[in-house]
Amino acid sequence: MNRLAWVARLCAALALLLALLLALAWPGAARAEPARPLAEFAHTRWMVDQGAPADIWTLALSPSGTLWLGTGLGLFRFDGVRFERYALRPGQRLTSNNINALHIEPDGDVWIGLYAGGAAHLHDGHVTAFGEAQGLPGGRVLRFARGPDGVLWAAAGDGLARFDGQRWHRVGAERQFHDAGADYVFVDRRGVLWVAGTRRLYWLAPGSQGFHDTGEVVSRSAVLAQDRAGRIWLADGLRGTRPLPDYAGGAAPAAAALNGPLKTPDAPLVRAKQMLFAEDGSLWLTDAGVGVRRVRDASAVPSGQSLSAADGLELFSRDDGLPANVVVPLVQGLDGEVWVGSNQGLASFRPQRLHRLSALGGSEPAGFTVAAAGEGVLVFSGRRAMRWAPPQPPQAVPVDQHFRAAIRDATGTLWLVHADGIWREREGRRERVWLYAERRNYGVQAFAPDQRGGGWLSAPGAGVFHLGMGGVRHEPRLELAGALPTAIAVGPDGVAWFGYDNALLRLAGDALQAYTPEGGVHVGRATTLHAGPGGRLYFGGEAGFARFDGQHFLQLTAEHEDVFQHVSGVVETAAGDVWLNGGRGLVQVPAAELARAAANGPLRPHYRLLDWRDGLPGIALQATPVPTLVQDSQQRLWVVTNGGVAWLDPARAIGSQRAVAVDILGLRAGDRSYRAEPDLVLPAGTRSAVIRYAALTLTAADRARFRYRLDGVDADWQDADTRREAAYANLGPGDYRFRVLAANSDGVWSSEEAVLAFRIAPLLWQRPVFAVACAALVLFLLAVAYLLRTRAMAAGLKRQLEARHRERERIARELHDTLLQSTQGLILNIQGAVATLPEADTLRLRIERLLDRADEVAVEARDRVMDLRTAAVHGQHLLDTLEVLGTALAPEGVAFRVASHGHPRTVERTVSDQLGCIAQEALRNAFAHAQARRIEVVLSYGFSELVLTVRDDGVGIPDAWVQGGGRPGHWGLAGMQERAQAIGARVHLVRPQQGGTTVEVRVPAGIAYVQEDA
Repeated sequence: MNRLAWVARLCAALALLLALLLALAWPGAARAEPARPLAEFAHTRWMVDQGAPADIWTLALSPSGTLWLGTGLGLFRFDGVRFERYALRPGQRLTSNNINALHIEPDGDVWIGLYAGGAAHLHDGHVTAFGEAQGLPGGRVLRFARGPDGVLWAAAGDGLARFDGQRWHRVGAERQFHDAGADYVFVDRRGVLWVAGTRRLYWLAPGSQGFHDTGEVVSRSAVLAQDRAGRIWLADGLRGTRPLPDYAGGAAPAAAALNGPLKTPDAPLVRAKQMLFAEDGSLWLTDAGVGVRRVRDASAVPSGQSLSAADGLELFSRDDGLPANVVVPLVQGLDGEVWVGSNQGLASFRPQRLHRLSALGGSEPAGFTVAAAGEGVLVFSGRRAMRWAPPQPPQAVPVDQHFRAAIRDATGTLWLVHADGIWREREGRRERVWLYAERRNYGVQAFAPDQRGGGWLSAPGAGVFHLGMGGVRHEPRLELAGALPTAIAVGPDGVAWFGYDNALLRLAGDALQAYTPEGGVHVGRATTLHAGPGGRLYFGGEAGFARFDGQHFLQLTAEHEDVFQHVSGVVETAAGDVWLNGGRGLVQVPAAELARAAANGPLRPHYRLLDWRDGLPGIALQATPVPTLVQDSQQRLWVVTNGGVAWLDPARAIGSQRAVAVDILGLRAGDRSYRAEPDLVLPAGTRSAVIRYAALTLTAADRARFRYRLDGVDADWQDADTRREAAYANLGPGDYRFRVLAANSDGVWSSEEAVLAFRIAPLLWQRPVFAVACAALVLFLLAVAYLLRTRAMAAGLKRQLEARHRERERIARELHDTLLQSTQGLILNIQGAVATLPEADTLRLRIERLLDRADEVAVEARDRVMDLRTAAVHGQHLLDTLEVLGTALAPEGVAFRVASHGHPRTVERTVSDQLGCIAQEALRNAFAHAQARRIEVVLSYGFSELVLTVRDDGVGIPDAWVQGGGRPGHWGLAGMQERAQAIGARVHLVRPQQGGTTVEVRVPAGIAYVQEDA
């Protein structure tokens, strides 16, 4: 053996070892359980009239779990509930909407292959087209595959091509690929690239530059797949579907004799448009015009041998519920479900979690009942009965009576409810222990064993009875106001419970205790009771479900979830989980959720719902005298429904523990839709928005639940149940952040939030600068109004002052023209009369002195008249007057000072007079009462006002006088206020901290000063 051959064999051996290791490491490879038959799969379909697109030619699953559909009408995505067309950016378009191939990149980018030829790369709504000008071979592009080195390969009708990141390069003889076209490319778990050409099958090892010819002759439209053991399977029109020798592991190329058509006239070829190996090891095939085929154990097919009917092919076609028999693509979801595309819609297959008893059909008019028996159960339906202890098949049991219900107690006694009474079976002996009076055929309404060999029953028309070892005892006190219990249970502690309509009775020994709506019972008519360990009671009613811990009721009603209605069977497992058989299906509430609900008050607990998709044959049987949910000795749950009986092993039916992600699909505001992208800005004036989102789970996606909140609007998380939209109104401008979480159908919540941040632009009047401008305008208008008001007041005062001036002038004229003239004439006449008297006459001297004084009075009066005729005086005149007055009033030892501040101005005469009077009153008070050592008068000429201040350092004026407006019985301060008001001034009396009193008079400038011409 030469060295080259030895190296080749070594490489082949290593490759086989690697393949074995990869096969063992592949998910599901270590599973010992055989694949379940197709009959135990739940099938769901979405037809074209339900919104599904037609002509689905290819399917692809994104890493996040979204299903993508390439159709003859374009590209769609499916979240398990809604189909949405891939939205292109404005101005973007595809050269064709008829899609043959799909490839989803980890970053969410999409590659599509077109029926008309060419390919396109889609990124965030942008299209980059590739055709022959960009190196891609012509013809239909049927398949993409990315190798372990990151290179993307494409199979096109006119050749094979690889993408370098910028353009495509055709691959041919330079890399030992000798075929005119390629129909399929596939990368196996070892990283080997397989190419089905138009005539031969090739493979390319990782890192190698040259292809290898397997020698397999193939027909057009050949497809490839890899099974759990690592074998490559080929399906074509020459030899059908078969596993191949390990050519990449060193197997010799196929001989020419093995490449001819398979001649089996009695065994037609099993062809495949697509193949899929599921996680359970089964092989799924689509055969256009036939439907979906499945091989439960493909590992039993020898390499090189083509599939045939003898390999146990299962078929699911349009007659079985498939949308159509024209099917092509296959893909498996993240939770194990298989998806099939057709020209009339989409279908999915999911293994059912419950195992159904098919020996008893779902149309039994007598209904069903289950009682524990050994390691399994006894199932009754009318006059038929079966014993079933999985994994053994069910066995028929002879029955000579028509029993409506059955239940086994803790002693092993089997109790049977007949139409006319109660039967008891113990140690192989059956006897009737209770019979309706006069054999009236009314039926038993509720029955429960008492765990001590006896039992309780409720029968309309008869009453409530206890069947004991010593006989039958009627219990009328349990007939609550004439109503009979509709559910009965006895706990391990021997306490009996009786359920009515929103009422409950507890019987412990002879002690009877009632619980009514006033005590917290609000679940409607009782449908079942279950007394668990620790004294816990579970109460199922038509309107809800409750747990009673001996003190408080924890209620889950239809207001929380409709899954808690019409519960007719309850089981508490050893782990503390509670299972309910109700009107929506089988519900699991984990123990932790019950504890959380009890601690936080009424809320929606997380739960898991199993329904028809999980193999449940209907809904919980109602109006049954015994529970419809039973736990056998193997801890399996047996469910009785209106359509049959099924069982579930809770320890093995864990369900999906995958925390699903959430995808925010977009936002709609008004009549416009927006993509969910960063830095989203909505138009100014937007007041409402609707945000759409989806859970990235395809398994029972309509049962996915959501919670969301909009920061700045929602104070807490909002429970959206299964709704996939969040609507908001009355939004204002600003920044918003929408967050959403989702739980899959098994109650597992997202580990991370999906977030959409957006901003609503403000209108002009909503901008801060507009508010500032409005505030400035308001302040300006207020200032203008104040100025106008001040000017109006000043003008009014000026008019009053002018009127006073005119009155003063009139009085001055009258005084000058009448009184002064008459006085002067009188003085002259007296002087004439006096002149006649002797000069030495004492009377004359006395009269002359009086006349001199009269002259002085006349001059003084003339001056006063002149003052009346003067409208304005200089401010210094007021100070001079006050200085003379103060100097005259100041007692010895008191320093008096007069000062002015500012540029002196001419003051209105009336203002000057009133200020003088006010100052005079203040000075008199200071000199008389202040006991001051220093008194000063200051006149300040301000721009906006004239301020007169009289200040002393004396004992200060009492607060009571300031607050009361003056000293009781005196009117000095009141007079000062009145004089100030007369000229529009304000008087302030202040007691400084250093002592004394300050009187301050402020006169607005518009009133105080004389307006001088510029």
